Amino acid sequence: MMKQINAQVMTLASTSKELAKEVHAKSSVKLDVEKTGRWLAKQVNEHFDHAVQEPVDGLRSDLQGLREEMSTLGTERLSEVHRKVEESLSRLNEARQKIEAIERRVTFVGISRLALAVLPLFASLLLVGGLVWGLGSMFGIGPLFGWAWGAFTAASLWWQKMLIALGTLGAAVLFVWAVLRASRWIYEELR
Repeated sequence: MMKQINAQVMTLASTSKELAKEVHAKSSVKLDVEKTGRWLAKQVNEHFDHAVQEPVDGLRSDLQGLREEMSTLGTERLSEVHRKVEESLSRLNEARQKIEAIERRVTFVGISRLALAVLPLFASLLLVGGLVWGLGSMFGIGPLFGWAWGAFTAASLWWQKMLIALGTLGAAVLFVWAVLRASRWIYEELR
């Protein structure tokens, strides 16, 4: 039995040495770099296509929708502008036609009637102008306002300045009122 066990132990020892040699021989890994690089590149490309291409495709569809909306909006805006231009052109055409109609109506007879109609106005303006100039020279309105301005600048207290300003403006209003009353009386007399 000992021999038999010894024989089995020897067989086992030799078998385990052979197995150890085989394991040792197979324990070193030899890697083909080109083949591994191609395989890794293929895996990275597949992952990249899956991770990036889907969002890019979604973005493309969004951009296409935006492009279609913009073209629709541009078309609507263009039609609106075209409509407004057409309205403006029609208004200009109407105005041109009205001007041409007025030009046809304005004749020498019409101009002479207009001149006769404004003749009393021009006559009253001439009389009022002469009256204002004559009265202004007679009463010394120009030098009077010059004196008031000199007194206003020479006054040192605010209430003095206010009194001078109110008196001068009151005199100016009174003079304008008198001229308007006289011009209305002349206008009524020449009517």
